[in-house]
Amino acid sequence: MPTTTITLGKDISISGVANARTCTVTNSASEIDVTKFGDTARKFKKALIEQTIEVECVDAPGCTIGGTFTITGTQTGNASYIVTSIKQDQPLDGIITYSVSGSRTAT
Repeated sequence: MPTTTITLGKDISISGVANARTCTVTNSASEIDVTKFGDTARKFKKALIEQTIEVECVDAPGCTIGGTFTITGTQTGNASYIVTSIKQDQPLDGIITYSVSGSRTAT
């Protein structure tokens, strides 16, 4: 599969996903309940932070589930992602779009 680099906005580029129109990066952390017996209030600690991405494409994205793509130039830094889902939207009027979702890899 050839690698395609798409430039979004001013300084953001995505390699490995074709025909990108928008990109949303989400950071979230789960909580761990660390409340002990006898505590007067519940206590929580932050668990691992997960970073996910969704890329909207105006034509076939040119990637497959399990494949990887990279993004550079965001405030969260350069990152590689594993494709976790590809969704095709077919509205009654308008263009067919694809949404590519990914989870950040360890590297």
